[in-house]
Amino acid sequence: MAEVEMAGEVRLFLPCILDQCLPRVGEAVAALLTRLGVAWHYPEEQTCCGQFAFTLGNQTTARRLARHFLKVFAGEGPIICPSASCTLTVRRDYVSLAATPAVRQEILAVTSRVFELGEWLAARGPLPWTPRFNGTLVLHRSCKARELGVLPAAETLLAQVAGLTLVSVSPYYTCCGFGGVFSAQHPQLSRKIGAAYLEALQATGAQGLISLEGGCLLFLKGLAADQGLDFAFYHLAEILM
Repeated sequence: MAEVEMAGEVRLFLPCILDQCLPRVGEAVAALLTRLGVAWHYPEEQTCCGQFAFTLGNQTTARRLARHFLKVFAGEGPIICPSASCTLTVRRDYVSLAATPAVRQEILAVTSRVFELGEWLAARGPLPWTPRFNGTLVLHRSCKARELGVLPAAETLLAQVAGLTLVSVSPYYTCCGFGGVFSAQHPQLSRKIGAAYLEALQATGAQGLISLEGGCLLFLKGLAADQGLDFAFYHLAEILM
């Protein structure tokens, strides 16, 4: 996990999938930062970070989107993102576009300030209030959250939620089936993996799931609706409020 920067006004980096499909998550993040008394700003000119372009090997589009991101978020202060996968894309993949050491340093000056929401919150210390949720939920251990190393931070934050019981799904189920472009390229296999994951979730006896990923939330929520399952899906920010 990266060394977390605290000083300066927070800039909110809201992934396009949350902005367009799950605006309630962005609202929860904004409410969370406001309740913490944190000065924050949402740069309206931000667009996609280029995650799908990187995954597909479309270097032209990835480079264009990365350059725009670096321009929009240039400056000082932490950049907070409520998505492990988008955070990972910016921190890990952008430096691959550097043609010279000087350009690499320019890129790192921005990407080193990007933090996943949970890791940034946990580094601040305990929340100044006690969140409450009466029920049992599963913390979704998404592929990118594991790779980024931010799940321990999420667990630390969720331990502060009164009334919440966290249970684990079988470690055999390491992917929900979404996988970004994977679900578009291999829809039948994606849904098959997702159905197995939902079955494993139900076996835990939990009423719902918490995720650090909007894409996983949308994918699983859609599958659950297709199957008529009464299962709730939350982003971390919603539980902490």
